[in-house]
Amino acid sequence: MIVISADNTLPKWTRKPHARPEEVLEAALDLFAHNGFAATRMEDIAKSAGLSKAAIYLYFPSKEEVFKALVETRLVALRAQMAEHVSQLKGDPVAALRRIVQLWVASNADPRIIALPRIVLAESSRFPELADHYHRVVIAQTQSILVDLIETGITSGAFRPIDSKIAARALVAPLLFELLKQQAFKGHSDELSLSQLSEIFLDLFLSGVSTQATPAHQGETP
Repeated sequence: MIVISADNTLPKWTRKPHARPEEVLEAALDLFAHNGFAATRMEDIAKSAGLSKAAIYLYFPSKEEVFKALVETRLVALRAQMAEHVSQLKGDPVAALRRIVQLWVASNADPRIIALPRIVLAESSRFPELADHYHRVVIAQTQSILVDLIETGITSGAFRPIDSKIAARALVAPLLFELLKQQAFKGHSDELSLSQLSEIFLDLFLSGVSTQATPAHQGETP
């Protein structure tokens, strides 16, 4: 029996071998997003990708390695895009931050991508190695980009002297919270899109770090 590929044009066995790891990752992303990490088996991924259970191990030695490859191909690629745009816009830290947020929103247009951080948060106690990997290659590296950019803004006088690491967390936290909230409470979110909310959050953040901003404790009436 010939298994027809998703595009209904070529049987799986006629596909070039170098295309198969990507097919495995696409199949795994679908299953992880729908079933979670723990409930997804390697044989499920193999079947969805049109491979035998034995064949999938030629590409990935374990389910954990499949997940790590997804993180690296989907999210680390985004981080590389961010770094490239920062290098181009480093003279304008506000424009660079706005572009980073836009890239982040665009990357989450595929709802399956949201499954990756959701899995890390939900299953970190059972699979700590996945959480460690995610933190190392996504969170720490992305924070480094933001911290460097914020410090550039401080040096240039665009941003007031602040703790750049805390500021980076203050930018990311509401974005990530809203992303996960919209997934967890579908049908109960407000009318604003993630893109609209991200612009509002960024404007609030920039108002707080701008040299024109007045710290709250200075603006209070005794």
